[in-house]
Amino acid sequence: MSRSSRAFGARSCSRSATAAGGSSRRASGSTTISRWTIMDWDRAHPIMRHVEFAKVAIEDAMRIRPLAAGRPLVEAVGGPLIYALEEPDRKAIFIGFDLFKTDFPLRVAFPLILSNSLRWLHPAALDQSSLQLAAGQPILLPVAHGVTSVSVTTPHGRVVKALVTRGMVSFTDTDEVGVYTLSSARGETRVAVNLMDAEESNLQPRPLPAFSGPPAVAPAPVPIQRELWPLFVLIAALLLAVEGLLYWRRQTAGRLRAPAGAGDRWALALRGALVVVLFLTLARPALPRWVDRMNVVFLLDVSDSVSLAARERAYRFVAEAVRSMRPADRQSVIVFGDAAVVDQELTSRSTVDRPKAQVDGRGTNIFQAIQLALAMLPPGQANRIVMLTDGRQNAGNALAGAQAAKNAGSDIHYVAAPLTFTQEVVAEALVLPQEVKYGEPFQAKVVAWSHKDAQGRLSLFRNGEFLGSQVVRFNAGKNVFSYRQALDASGIHVYQALIEVEGDTIEENNRAVGTVVVRGRPQVLLADRDRSHAQSLAGALRAQNIEVTVVEPPQIPVDLAGLQKYDGVILSNVSSLKLTRAQMGYIRDYVRDGGGGLLMVGGEESFGLGGYYRTPIEEALPVTMEVKQKVEIPSLAVVLSIDRSGSMAMATDEKVTKLDLAKEAAHLVVDLLDERNEVGVMSWDTEFIWDASVRSAKDRQAIHHAIATIKAGGGTDGYPALKESYAVLFDRPALLKHVIFLSDGQMTRGDFQGLLRRMAKDKITVSTVAIGKDADVQLMVDIAKWGRGRFYYTEDSQTIPRIFTLETQLASKASLIEQPFKPQLTSPNHEAMQEIDWKNAPPLGGYVATTLKSTAELVLMSHQEDPVLATWRYGLGRAAAFTSDAKAKWAVLWLRWRDFNKFWSQLVRWTLRSGSRSDTVALVERHDDVGEIVVDAVDTKGEFINFLDSQVGVVAPNRERTVIDLEQVGPGRYRGRFPVTQEGVYLVGMAQRRADRVIGSQLAGLVVPYAQELRDLGVDEALLRELAELTGGSALASPRDAFLTGRRRSRITVEVWPWLVGLVAVLLIPDIALRRLGPGAFGWVVGLARRGGTRKEVQ
Repeated sequence: MSRSSRAFGARSCSRSATAAGGSSRRASGSTTISRWTIMDWDRAHPIMRHVEFAKVAIEDAMRIRPLAAGRPLVEAVGGPLIYALEEPDRKAIFIGFDLFKTDFPLRVAFPLILSNSLRWLHPAALDQSSLQLAAGQPILLPVAHGVTSVSVTTPHGRVVKALVTRGMVSFTDTDEVGVYTLSSARGETRVAVNLMDAEESNLQPRPLPAFSGPPAVAPAPVPIQRELWPLFVLIAALLLAVEGLLYWRRQTAGRLRAPAGAGDRWALALRGALVVVLFLTLARPALPRWVDRMNVVFLLDVSDSVSLAARERAYRFVAEAVRSMRPADRQSVIVFGDAAVVDQELTSRSTVDRPKAQVDGRGTNIFQAIQLALAMLPPGQANRIVMLTDGRQNAGNALAGAQAAKNAGSDIHYVAAPLTFTQEVVAEALVLPQEVKYGEPFQAKVVAWSHKDAQGRLSLFRNGEFLGSQVVRFNAGKNVFSYRQALDASGIHVYQALIEVEGDTIEENNRAVGTVVVRGRPQVLLADRDRSHAQSLAGALRAQNIEVTVVEPPQIPVDLAGLQKYDGVILSNVSSLKLTRAQMGYIRDYVRDGGGGLLMVGGEESFGLGGYYRTPIEEALPVTMEVKQKVEIPSLAVVLSIDRSGSMAMATDEKVTKLDLAKEAAHLVVDLLDERNEVGVMSWDTEFIWDASVRSAKDRQAIHHAIATIKAGGGTDGYPALKESYAVLFDRPALLKHVIFLSDGQMTRGDFQGLLRRMAKDKITVSTVAIGKDADVQLMVDIAKWGRGRFYYTEDSQTIPRIFTLETQLASKASLIEQPFKPQLTSPNHEAMQEIDWKNAPPLGGYVATTLKSTAELVLMSHQEDPVLATWRYGLGRAAAFTSDAKAKWAVLWLRWRDFNKFWSQLVRWTLRSGSRSDTVALVERHDDVGEIVVDAVDTKGEFINFLDSQVGVVAPNRERTVIDLEQVGPGRYRGRFPVTQEGVYLVGMAQRRADRVIGSQLAGLVVPYAQELRDLGVDEALLRELAELTGGSALASPRDAFLTGRRRSRITVEVWPWLVGLVAVLLIPDIALRRLGPGAFGWVVGLARRGGTRKEVQ
């Protein structure tokens, strides 16, 4: 049992902050507590931005009770250590410990908190005090009343009198770069003159642009409706205008004058008026109108932090509120969580349905909900937004949304959604030091928040191993439980705390996860197909203080977290058939993104002979498995005989059929062979087909096309296919002739033994591959035995391509070189080759031929100019390939070589993950859905290290890889951001380089045990109040207040174009009558008017 397991004892502490009584403006501190343990700090407050308190030691501090309006910034077991007070008329920061009794002033966080505090207390003063100019710009500054003389001291010490006129001092001789001191009777002022402008010279850390995520996909075209009435009105206006013009020409005989008749003149005037009115309608004229109408949009928070009871209460509030609507009022409902969706469009109905829209509840984005509401509300009217939420935003910027609502004239009111869980305990954090030394004791602190007093069980795990558990008491509020730990294994370790409380509602937030990196003796994972064969290499490394864990291939970790415990991985004579493709991918990612080391040592089942051609492992190595063409390598003719029966069309776990994998294997074999070799591809069921006849491998394009056309068929009869392969290969001129025979089922019987004996007599070999339990395994074993080949059995179809490539290399006899030779040193300055007596190095007995990659470094070379030792940098890590072995076969003489231990230890140490250097300190933090990396680079003299090439590889829980370059944002400070959208452990590997020299490297982890939504429970009343006050809203006490409080009239516009079109239609009748019937048509109207006038006279 490790020390950490034996030391599973806990100290539990709780903290309850209360407001000082009365209206006192003071924080009371009646007691002094020694050796405070820091529990948590508020990373979201502007004062605490980029401030790290994890390792700050405080000897003693005052126990204080902050005011109700105060906000604790740093909390310890005995209470808050630092808190900020913000009121309308004042701001204050209280520090409850003596700076001379703590190491805080010696840490990087100290100047940061001072700068943040000054900017928070009086931002305007700092932002406006820009006493810096570009070289050549004049100094113009106001002086105090009565000052008539100012002397200027230049950067080189020259003193010059400056001119003072009208209360301003002016100095123009600013060609020198540096600090100018202006002295007068009232004091001194300093001005910085730089070559660059003020913005470039400003070394203050600046916010990085927000992560925009993947590029937006262009939305699909959406059909929209276009109004056609303007087109019809335009056509009607043009027709009436043309007809009126023709009428005028007819009445005037084409002369430019008015018609002679009064009726014609009236007809033309009326027609012109109609045309003008129609053209006027195209401008869509409207008239303003004031109406008694309120448009109210209800925003319902359905995120995971809002209980079902609270959601039901919110629905009932809305249902009752809409009953108080007036006839012209309108209402709408939007539900929101991580996103916002319209559940009910804007309507005048006085009823609401239960929300049906579905949103992701793992976040609260108030900003998006407000934006969607503003998009629905008609501009210029009496608009209102009512939020029913707990206010615990963790995405978006709600204040920006409220500002947009204010600008649009919409007020925001709110109804707080209270915490209705009967009992809830939240595992807020598992606080661990980012890095500890080998065997160094440290505290694992579990920070938990409880809704009320409760009792439960707390369990602790490390790397999935149970360490212990105990029954603990949770007090209402925050609680801290400390566990003393010590680790005697280097690497990254993952701790997990699990809380179990009866009656707890949400299980997801009952676990906290943390990571700690241990630096000490290098830890190496050595995998060999036979443990006994690895003892020589393991002993050599242990003799040089390298800790070695020897395993067989099945014990290699199957995830990235398991590999991160080791500083390097050695694969000694391990076949790729013993590894899954996922394992190989993890090893590649471990080197590329985690900065780990990889060394492959040769043997009969390594490199190309192990089937590593075009695998993730090959990507990470400095060599490829292809063998360059040599005269002494005999030519090869190979036939790939593939079963295409119906069972081969069955899909594997990854939705790929066995036939697809066989075709992929055939493609790889074709690419592996060079132009001196020949290849043919045959598929068969009850009959065989030559998909690609035997031909030179240089005809790759045609062969690949033929392989791609293979389709599954019916039964399984391999004897005719094997017989045909024999007949074709018999006449080929190649020195080596081979058949790879693949099947997954029971075959029809034939004289296989007689056929294969004739083939063996003619030096044609046959190897077989049996897939799955349904294969005719015994027959396939016999075929390989009779054919003097090799038999392979696999239940994992994914290994088919690797089997084909390794079998091809074995058959070609090009990769295995078993000849005594003495390695030639080609890179004597390589770090791993120092102080080794190469002149007296004994010879090696063989190696596996490979080809050096273009960017790799060749360190040792064989007598045939093949790589024996090659190295390179791969991503953040290093990899090496030693193509001979380290056991009593090819290296039998090396085992007695005096520099055997030194050679292997230096080579392995070169590949190992670099320890965290003293020149750099890294911090990885999470801010909502963004991870932030900050690296400070300071040399041993205390001077900043600038202009480094800083690269970071981030591996997400789903193995997605992100590579980012850190941007220098200040002296010696580098920063970068990456998206945090998944739950789990993010592995962050960092390296800082200048030219080819590594200045620093770090490995860290960022843990997201559960969604932020489930951590922050309760109501953020301060945020809700701020949103409401910004827009002129308030908290609603009654549902009726949603429509009645602060009610105002809406100014709407009424379009009048339909009335104008109607007027034209009515007047069109007298227009036609005037032109067709003449003025006489309206004589009856004139007669009626006259008779009416005569009657009035008689009366």
